[in-house]
Amino acid sequence: LINQKGMSSNSEVSYGARIGNAEKLVAALQNFNNYTPIKPEYSITAYNDLITAIKSQNNDVASKKQSYSLAVEKRKQVYDLKTNAINKLLSPINAAVKVSFGRTAKEATDIASIIAKIRGANIKNKKTANPDEATVSQSYQSFNSKAQFFADLIANLSNFGTDYTPANSEITVTELNNRYNDAITANNDVMNNFTQFVQNNKLRIESYNTLSQIGIRIKDSIKAQYGNNSTEYNLVKGLKI
Repeated sequence: LINQKGMSSNSEVSYGARIGNAEKLVAALQNFNNYTPIKPEYSITAYNDLITAIKSQNNDVASKKQSYSLAVEKRKQVYDLKTNAINKLLSPINAAVKVSFGRTAKEATDIASIIAKIRGANIKNKKTANPDEATVSQSYQSFNSKAQFFADLIANLSNFGTDYTPANSEITVTELNNRYNDAITANNDVMNNFTQFVQNNKLRIESYNTLSQIGIRIKDSIKAQYGNNSTEYNLVKGLKI
């Protein structure tokens, strides 16, 4: 998740604890005798409304993060895991070209060279629960490079015309073009979903900062109204929001 200075933690556990403490502050205020906010935004109603809005943002962020995760999984399927995944088609393509032109033919060596580039564009899948913009951007560029090399491969095979007529229907030029389109769509979906996740999470971080700052002002208001050693202030002063 995106870090922001001034926040103790942006983990989901911390978010839950902070919203819980904000709710405790509201519950305490509702039981104080004649609590009088200095400003409207320090009122029980306004603070409770802010808590409700942030809970909705939490749900939005969770939804966007799940969509991003599903998009990453779909991309893995397209490139690596499905029966007709791009990486699984490379060896059959290489073999089919060698059959058609001979193992040492220029056509075969050209295709082998492009396949090597596609395989060389592979990146290590880093398992991280909280991806950042740098790693996602690097991944996006790497998969785009892989797709471009795959497009070059298809162009070469297409130029062979009727000399490239594989028995395996999955590696015909038509089907390979379909896989290329799937790859581009999958990669763009990952970036689009991650962007939405980042944007929603940024808004949430800003809202939590507001929640924290108003919480501090409310506690100061309680200290000013009831006194530094009052029961009211002692009940809420330790709440970390």
